[in-house]
Amino acid sequence: MADLPQNLAAPNDEPAPHPVLRALATSFAVYGAANFGIRALNFLLILLYSRYLRPSDYGIVYLAEIVASFLAIFAGLSIDSALQRLYFQHNQTSEELGSYIGSATRFGFCWMAAFVGFVLITGRSLQSHLPAHASIPFYPYIALAIATAVVIQGVQFRLAIYQAARRPRSYSLLSLLLAVLTAAGCIYEVVLLRAGALGMLRGKLFAAVITLLIAAWTMRPFVTARFRWSYVRESLSFGVPLVPHLVMASALVVADRFILEHYRNLTEVGIYSLAYTFGMVMFLVTQSLSQAWLPIFFDLAGSDSQANRILLGRICSGLTALLSALACMGILLSPIFINFCLDPRYRSAAAIVPLVVMGYLFHGLFSLFDLCILHAKRTASVFAISLIAFAVNLALNFAMIPRWGMYGAAWATTLAYAVEALGAFLLAQRFFPLSWRIPEILAAIAICGAALWLTQSSPMLQYHGMPLVPSAILVLVLLALISRNDLRIAMSAMRRRARP
Repeated sequence: MADLPQNLAAPNDEPAPHPVLRALATSFAVYGAANFGIRALNFLLILLYSRYLRPSDYGIVYLAEIVASFLAIFAGLSIDSALQRLYFQHNQTSEELGSYIGSATRFGFCWMAAFVGFVLITGRSLQSHLPAHASIPFYPYIALAIATAVVIQGVQFRLAIYQAARRPRSYSLLSLLLAVLTAAGCIYEVVLLRAGALGMLRGKLFAAVITLLIAAWTMRPFVTARFRWSYVRESLSFGVPLVPHLVMASALVVADRFILEHYRNLTEVGIYSLAYTFGMVMFLVTQSLSQAWLPIFFDLAGSDSQANRILLGRICSGLTALLSALACMGILLSPIFINFCLDPRYRSAAAIVPLVVMGYLFHGLFSLFDLCILHAKRTASVFAISLIAFAVNLALNFAMIPRWGMYGAAWATTLAYAVEALGAFLLAQRFFPLSWRIPEILAAIAICGAALWLTQSSPMLQYHGMPLVPSAILVLVLLALISRNDLRIAMSAMRRRARP
């Protein structure tokens, strides 16, 4: 691994495929296939669930899971992020690596068990302090969601180790197992038993517990490794400063749903949340790229040479252009899918999904910039970005939701993600500067903005949104013309590089 940056030129005149290109393409293909396979399964199930669940049921499930995901941040303490980053500092010998992973994960499991036990025991008194206490009881809805979120956080430890070790197939198999078990449990509870929102939450908890038991079984070698408190302290010093950032990032999701529920009703919350489920296709693209790119980025950035920084800047600029093109496709084609495939009760989501896709494009750019901050171990600085983005999101939600409802909520979150991406870029260039192709990136974002404007135009949404199809072709041609140099430079940089 350490000699990867040294072997970037082919020994003959014909350039060979770059090792980074091969590793990135292979990992992205595996992660992408798994993520999109899971999402495709979820989409098919949503078409099924929408006939058995009312929009208000979706509102209950999503609000309960939002509260749970917020509390799960404190249960995890970002130890999974520490595993991803510090793995490369302790992989000199298998004994050292095993001791580090075993120490961090054993502490993490013990802390999570104590945390979830405390929350569930004090749940009734805690309910009075939760934003959802007026409409959703803690028991059983929020309690089930909290237990599920914490159990999945334990599974995430195993997934983080697979990702750092560049084992995308193992990562994908475990993720697919969780998805299949979740589908089976929810179909049994929702479709066969007709248990509604409560049944969906029960099915998800069943799947999470079974998956955690399997993940824990595969981690047996780490359990017997030598335990060292110094490794725990090192993981906490890296992970705990990320907790405030994750709280603010979670609040970006929490705020709009609860403010929307306050001014409108659970039906609108359900439609809005379902729109986010479909818009998360863009999140899956950025997640797959991040999963494949993260270990390669940290490996190349470890040498801290100027040549590697140039290489990283070119690759990241090319990835930005690719994300913009994919976002445009999602923005322009999602209304057609919503109008043709969803139950008529949910078709008002057709104008919301493009806004969600645009927001996740900005979040994807944030993830690329954030790698530079994480490499510099300036994790505490990420909190400042998240705090500013959350403040913008909160102000816009209160200003826009009373008048425009879920449309105002979607615009507020999208703009907040844009602020988050801009803040991350400024900090990344301060701590670990790279050579970004700024004019082309701004032009690509502007084209995405134009595509978004088309989807908010009533004439374009007529005839089930079919007029958006030629627009999608035109937009992709424009992006190809503007960003072709970024993509070419990224591919060329990954195929060959002059020896130091």
